This record gives sequence, structure tokens and C-alpha cells, in this order.
Amino acid sequence: MLKKRPCIAMFLCIAAAAFGHSSAALADGNPTNATVTVGAAPDAPPFSYIQGGKFLGISNDILRRVGKLENLDMRYQQMAFDGLIPALQVGQLDIAVSGIFITKERQAIVDFSTPYFIEGALVIVPVNSGIKSLSDLKGNTIACEQGSAALKVARQHAPEWGVNLRILQDPASMQLAMRSGDVAAMIYDSALVSYQLRVEGAKPTIKIVSPMLDPTGIAFAFPKGSKWVAVVNRGIAKLKASGELDAIAKTYNMN
Repeated sequence: MLKKRPCIAMFLCIAAAAFGHSSAALADGNPTNATVTVGAAPDAPPFSYIQGGKFLGISNDILRRVGKLENLDMRYQQMAFDGLIPALQVGQLDIAVSGIFITKERQAIVDFSTPYFIEGALVIVPVNSGIKSLSDLKGNTIACEQGSAALKVARQHAPEWGVNLRILQDPASMQLAMRSGDVAAMIYDSALVSYQLRVEGAKPTIKIVSPMLDPTGIAFAFPKGSKWVAVVNRGIAKLKASGELDAIAKTYNMN
């Protein structure tokens, strides 16, 4: 048995080297050269989208800036929105990025950073639709995105509005269903709706028929008990103090 001790000692040295960055990174509260795995939705502008092979958007720009401030190496993985939180739960990701609403249901299974944006949900219809308000929706079908906070809002209000809900996989499927007439409207994040209207400019394809519903914070999501929450929060605080957080939002014509 004694002869095996050098092997054990060698194993422990290798293990220490393998985990050294992570341990040292947090020992003094100042991470150094730590690597984190980030899951990002590719279809949630202005928060997270892909252009020219690179993840862009308010959320990604903020997180990359936090990474530079806190010496974090962000390794990105493209992932559908409804797969982000399950991936956090099984330890596949360290951080999830998109326009992720903070909700009580999500707080029970993941942790969140400090909110960096406030938004809600809006009901939209084609610009040439005869629907002008929520009361006009009665008897119609509204498209909702699987796993989104807007879906929760829609479920809460569906009986009041007298509508049916159709749950679809992603925003592109929702837009297609609305343009083709399969659904009369869709409920979507207010910031994403505002972004679409800004992009479309003088020739909008949609119009808003509701007030902002259930305004809440948007934040980065983490596995429960993650050591990275405090680190990212520290970076966000620095960006707020310096004015960089507002500057990033204004880059996308958002306040």
C-alpha cells in the first residue's frame, strides 16, 4: 500500500493544477484567467443574436465587458431559449444569456444576477390587422414562445381576454404563424418588440395593441449556488457606476 502513495500524491498534484485557476480565481474575490461556459440564444435581439458568426446584443456586450473587468474567459455555446435553464440545472452551463426575465418560478431553480434591464410583455398584431385593442382579441388565437415569461403572462390573462394560446418553439415561428394568419396576434418581450419597430422604421409590419404587461427585471441566469453570481454582479456594478451599462443599451437604441 505504501508504494502507491507517490501515485496518489502525483494525482493530487495534477488535480490541484487542473482546478487551480478556479480556486485561486475566487480566493481573493478577484478572478484571474477563469473560464466560464455561456449558453446564448441566437434569436432574441436586441439582447442576444448572431451576426457575422459572433454573438451580439445588449446581454452579450454586457457580459463580455464584465468578463474583461473580472478576467473571465467566456466560452459561448449556441442554444435554444427553452434549453437554457435546463442546461443550467444539469451543470452544462455556467451562465445563460438572452432576454431572461426574473420570475419566482425561475428563482426556485436557478440564481440570477443583478437586473440590467427592465421590460415586460406586449401583444402585437400585423400592422394591417383590424384588431386595435385587447378587447378585440376575443375568440382569436395568440402565439407564445415556449419557456418564455410572456407565456406565463398570456396564461394569466387568456381567460380574461377570451383567447386561445398556441405555444411555438421560437420567435421566428411565431412571426411566421402571425403573418400567415394561423394566429391573430403574438405576445412577446417589450424590448424585442421595440427593437423590431426601430429596425423597421417608417414601414412597420406590426403594431402594439396592449399596454406593457408584468414589467420585471432581465438578468443573467446561473446554476443554483453558483460562485459566479457575485463575480458578475461586481462587474455589473462597475459598469453602472462608470456609465458603460447605459452606453451599451444606447448602442442598440434602447434605454
